[in-house]
Amino acid sequence: MFLLRYSRRWRLIATIFVCQVMLWSALRVVLYATLREEPIGIGRLIAVLVIGAGFDVLASLTSLLPLIFLISVFRLRWLGRPSVRLMLLAVTFFVLSFNLFVEWFFFEEYSARYNHLALDYLMYPDEVFGNIFASYNVPLFVGIAVGLAAILTWWNARRTAPVFDDWSWRDRLAGTAAATALAAGMWLAWSVAPYTTGASRVADELSLNGWAQLVRAYLTSHLDYEAYYAMLPEAEAETRTARLVGQGDAAKGLVRHFTPRGRPAGNPLDIVIIMEESLGSIFSARFSGTTDDPVTPELDRWSRSGMALTSLVANGNRTVRGMEGILCSFLPLPGDSVVKRDRSENVASIARVLAAQGYQTTFFTGGYGLFDNVKPFMTANGFAEFVEQPDYPADAFRTVWGVADEFVFDDMIARQQAARAAGRRWFSATITGSNHKPFDVPPGRVSWPEEKSDRRGAMLYADYAVGRYLTQAKAAGLLDHTVVLVVGDHGSRVYGAEEIPVTSYRVPAVFFSPAADHQGVTIDRLVSQIDLAPTLLSLAGIEYDAPFFGQDLLGLPDEGGRAFVNHNRSIGMLTDSALVVLGLHQSRTFYTRPDRHSDVFANVPGTTAPLRELAADTTAAFQTAYHLYLERRYVLP
Repeated sequence: MFLLRYSRRWRLIATIFVCQVMLWSALRVVLYATLREEPIGIGRLIAVLVIGAGFDVLASLTSLLPLIFLISVFRLRWLGRPSVRLMLLAVTFFVLSFNLFVEWFFFEEYSARYNHLALDYLMYPDEVFGNIFASYNVPLFVGIAVGLAAILTWWNARRTAPVFDDWSWRDRLAGTAAATALAAGMWLAWSVAPYTTGASRVADELSLNGWAQLVRAYLTSHLDYEAYYAMLPEAEAETRTARLVGQGDAAKGLVRHFTPRGRPAGNPLDIVIIMEESLGSIFSARFSGTTDDPVTPELDRWSRSGMALTSLVANGNRTVRGMEGILCSFLPLPGDSVVKRDRSENVASIARVLAAQGYQTTFFTGGYGLFDNVKPFMTANGFAEFVEQPDYPADAFRTVWGVADEFVFDDMIARQQAARAAGRRWFSATITGSNHKPFDVPPGRVSWPEEKSDRRGAMLYADYAVGRYLTQAKAAGLLDHTVVLVVGDHGSRVYGAEEIPVTSYRVPAVFFSPAADHQGVTIDRLVSQIDLAPTLLSLAGIEYDAPFFGQDLLGLPDEGGRAFVNHNRSIGMLTDSALVVLGLHQSRTFYTRPDRHSDVFANVPGTTAPLRELAADTTAAFQTAYHLYLERRYVLP
């Protein structure tokens, strides 16, 4: 009799469960049909659907556990009222239906289920929801979700209603035991559930569940590196890392003495860093090697008079990843960037190096510095001044992400001129924002057909603003005593089948120096964003000591480069011919490619000696970086 009464109460759970799994399975099929970027064979497709259904069942039951415990413990007669029950179902079905659109657009942008990016966005609702309403037809999708929820509610109203009759203490004890057993079963199932189909990164993402991945991102945002990733004996790790960075004496740690090779020390130049939002190489004819609708004519033209890096790979696919690589020459640890971590108030950075040598240091953003913890990090790590949205003219063109790029550059030029007049050396770093959804730009600057991508139109404006800045800086005489770096913080979107989709991590970078021997130069070596700060300081004539992981690129051969990369919880090292990926549970994945210009990777077993050595070096570098951060030892001497 208990089982009969319990099953009647469970009808409400079953209704939501069936609809939840049905909608999630339908979303998986739609994602496969519309957004996959590489062929998935019938065998792998079946595996994706089967594993995906299993994840959906687990995620649905897990999300319903609070309701399961409620109906197992309490009488809940009020849920027997049709009006209350149908209202609950209507709200639930609306949330599930609207989530379909949110997940689709997230997957379209990042080729992934919800991950730490979605978690980050939830922390900044003003910017994110403003961006959503400006970029998408939200009322349309809300209306569709309301219609779908109404249909599901009507369909379920015709079914047999749950019965919430008397529920004795004996029933409650038995129900609690049953719910506890189910919860234990869910915990066990999650602990052994596979996170890969053995196919590709995108196929794995298709098989996962968005809600489950969001929770997983939260639980691993500050994970214990030593508990999840492959490790080496400490002495071996230190020796390998010292060799990788060019430290002659491993006993001295990572702190090295950097002597400038780009300019004699003693009369250093001003330094300007412009980090361009979402500037992937695919936008450029010069840096992508194609002429398929390029939208960076100014950068392409100016790059001919600078030192262009044509094989630069970003740290990751987030702005804060670019910042930690460009400004701190630090590796992209799994979890949060050092920009957002809680032990980052005194890390080594290019701003700290220059502040110690008397430079006026200023950080510019068109938005608000609280987003992604940028302002607290920058002001705690060498930047004496922080310029953000309220500091620009009231009539400056704005979007939800801040003022347009040209207004940021105008203020930057004015402040550098004032510093020059006062006899102060100048260092500034800027993160732009115009090439970001909703892709609104000041009218009349560029001409872009309405029927074409808004993203590429915004990039055309961002390129215009950079070209305008360089033209004005040259006319003002600033480029005669300044080294300028223009670099993408990350690519425009994520694509590629590898666990770390390095194909989409290619970004352009150009150094502009007044020295004639650094003009019209191309460096085709595979390089990382961590190499930019040492090279920039070398070009400016700065002599210093620092524990930077990067190298001064001047004088290095084209062959033998490497880049450190991150994607979600995967970390790795890319070389001219291979990619090794370190993942959770001490996993290692290996890929090979013909050369550094190729984006065709083959998944291979790590059985060769060179691949094993590469894995050991990668393990050593990230392990050392983690310990330096954890023990607050990544500091200037």
